[in-house]
Amino acid sequence: MNRVWIAVIFLGCFFFQGAIAQQDCDFNLRGQVFSTEDGEPIPFATIILNNEGEKATVSDERGEFLFENLCDKEAIISIRFVGFITLTDTLLLDAGTNEFEFQLEVNVQDLSEVTVEEEAVEEVATISRVEINTKALEKTAGESLGKSLSGLTGVNMLQTGPTIAKPVIHGLHSNRILILNNGIRQEGQQWGQEHAPEIDPFVANNLRLIKGAAAVKYGSDAIGGVILVNPAELPKTPGMAGKASLIGAENNRMYAGSLLLEGGLKGLEGFGWRVQGTYKKAGDARASDYRLTNTGTFENNYSIGVGYHEDNLGAELFFSSFDAEIAILRSAHIGNLTDLERAIGSEQPLFIEDFSYDINNPYQAVNHKLLKANGHIEVSDLGQFSVQYGMQVNSRQEYDIRRAGRSTIPALSLDLYTHTLDLDFDMRHRGNWKWDVGASFMYQNNENDSETGIRPLIPDFENWVAGAHLIARFIKPSYELEAGARYDFRHYLIKRFDRQNNLLKPEFDFNNLTGSVGALFFLPNDFQLRTNIGTAWRAPHVNELYSEGLHHGSAAIEEGNDQLKSEKSVKWITSIEKSVDRYSLTLSGYINYITDYIYLRPEDVSLTIRGAFPVFRYRQTDALLSGLDFDLKYNLSERLESESKVSFIYAQDRVSKSPLINIPANSISSGIEYDLKIKGLENSYFGLDASYTDRQRNDPRVVSIAEIRDSNDQGSDLFEGDQSVFDILEVPDAYFLIDVAAGFEKQISSNTLNVNLSVNNLFNTEYRDYLNRFRYYADEMGRNVTLRLILEF
Repeated sequence: MNRVWIAVIFLGCFFFQGAIAQQDCDFNLRGQVFSTEDGEPIPFATIILNNEGEKATVSDERGEFLFENLCDKEAIISIRFVGFITLTDTLLLDAGTNEFEFQLEVNVQDLSEVTVEEEAVEEVATISRVEINTKALEKTAGESLGKSLSGLTGVNMLQTGPTIAKPVIHGLHSNRILILNNGIRQEGQQWGQEHAPEIDPFVANNLRLIKGAAAVKYGSDAIGGVILVNPAELPKTPGMAGKASLIGAENNRMYAGSLLLEGGLKGLEGFGWRVQGTYKKAGDARASDYRLTNTGTFENNYSIGVGYHEDNLGAELFFSSFDAEIAILRSAHIGNLTDLERAIGSEQPLFIEDFSYDINNPYQAVNHKLLKANGHIEVSDLGQFSVQYGMQVNSRQEYDIRRAGRSTIPALSLDLYTHTLDLDFDMRHRGNWKWDVGASFMYQNNENDSETGIRPLIPDFENWVAGAHLIARFIKPSYELEAGARYDFRHYLIKRFDRQNNLLKPEFDFNNLTGSVGALFFLPNDFQLRTNIGTAWRAPHVNELYSEGLHHGSAAIEEGNDQLKSEKSVKWITSIEKSVDRYSLTLSGYINYITDYIYLRPEDVSLTIRGAFPVFRYRQTDALLSGLDFDLKYNLSERLESESKVSFIYAQDRVSKSPLINIPANSISSGIEYDLKIKGLENSYFGLDASYTDRQRNDPRVVSIAEIRDSNDQGSDLFEGDQSVFDILEVPDAYFLIDVAAGFEKQISSNTLNVNLSVNNLFNTEYRDYLNRFRYYADEMGRNVTLRLILEF
């Protein structure tokens, strides 16, 4: 009997082994991954076969992948890529090679869109990035760049009245944020807190925001983050299309129009062109109870672009002109110390007149011209080499209220000439590795107009900059690792006159090595974890070294400090993300430690022949900024979706153990959007947003104008026992705002009409924002009704 069982077992093993040996493993799966939005292939997508022992691979630069010698004719495949909805499907295979195409849908969020470009995959893969897409930009058409970005978590606005706004990222602004306008580093007089970016948002197809220390990729100054203003790619096929926008706003009676035309040439495949122009005019804004006299603005902008692109090479030429006149609140310029003391914290401005479109002194006149030429070529199996040249001319004039008929002569007149050259070699991936190496150069010359008749606020200077970077990415299906290093050198040649009218030419050299390391993990249940620690640096600007006099736009006297050293930052940012059909969430935390942090400290008041103004001096300390950002978007039903955002930030002067000034207050907002589904209309909706901005509870001490004056009269040093930063007025109270909007699209023949009606500050709330430089003198803008008509043809 034992022999019988042994024989049965032997035969069973024999036939089982034979069955395995004869199992067919001759199924091959070849695929290509595309984006449903633009039809472009998606490189570095992760592909997993769940029924083959979780075999995994990554698509190449053409979006292609291959699995060979599969044993099961049924393949359960999952494809994922950052910013797209994960695709899962079951495929039936035949013997031999099976070819499939896969379409990934963009994970579209209210203020977010991922765009896959031909020339780049991701700028910094291990730092979370957010984008404002075309549709979201249309809902803010007519607003400034700073206003368009302020809807993003962790982004605020530093304002100078209702006409000037610049973005604040995680508490940092101005020279600590790097803006790339159509790939060119934006170089204007952005050092002033009231100097808004000279960029027309109508040029942009999307705005991309990187909130980490991205200095390795983009160069120095990116301590706070990077903003990329991206126009759409030029057309490559014959035909013509365009977009016309008309905007009207009730509060300041603003009206604006923008026209864009683009197309290609028949018989010249790959050639494209685009022209665009914007006209905008606004009068005095209104707070809830009174007019904000002299707060109008005027813009006249245009751009032209041409280019030729094939699969392996391309070239573009782009030119733009931004021309604006921006009024400065009349009540911010005070004639004597008594009135200044009375104006600070007054319930109403001291100077109120009826509505007017007139732009009177004080005001700014700004013109920024940009010329860009670039080209790229695919070099065999090595990768893509690109070269880009940019020339910018920035002219800024600031007009003050001057005596003896001199108000028509600018009090400040600066011309900045900038030349940039960028070289980059984006190598093809080798196995799991991807490399990028590049270099950049910049030369600047800043000149004052001597006919102002006033000692220049900042002296003439020349600025030479050179840098080089190397970035490596190691890509696996379940994680990505990234590391980079960069070296930058900056040289200043200053040309200034001392009080005895002697010409001095001090020179400064600054240099630094920066680096970053980070990781991206694809976790179970569709979670993604990004973490990155990077260093960044910023050399002091010439205004911080040598400011001397009245900066009329900020209504303050500023004094430089030629002993300043470079700021150096170490920022660690980690975020966890999840995006599925029903909801998406992002939770980010960051710590940013900045040594030798440069800031403007209020220290005195002064009476000059041009009026009475607070005095600010540039100082340095060590600063620590930390915070949390939270975004949650949830589809409550097929027609109703909600979005909530929370932002917390805490900042401290580590030397004096005291708060820093001009740090955003904590805020929370929540909104809903309902799909109306009106017959004959597309994408019809109604939306409501509620936002709460807390009082800045980590606020600096208050030293009033009266206390400073008394101290000066008595000859005492008010700050001898306490060197911590202070403010001249208590921080404003918390406030709560409600905004509503509605809109729809209507097909008119082959054209699309987009209609949007919005009401900001629905209940005409009276409030002051801590980050508005003119909160000392006036309230914020009241209710504003805006109608936007956009025709795509």
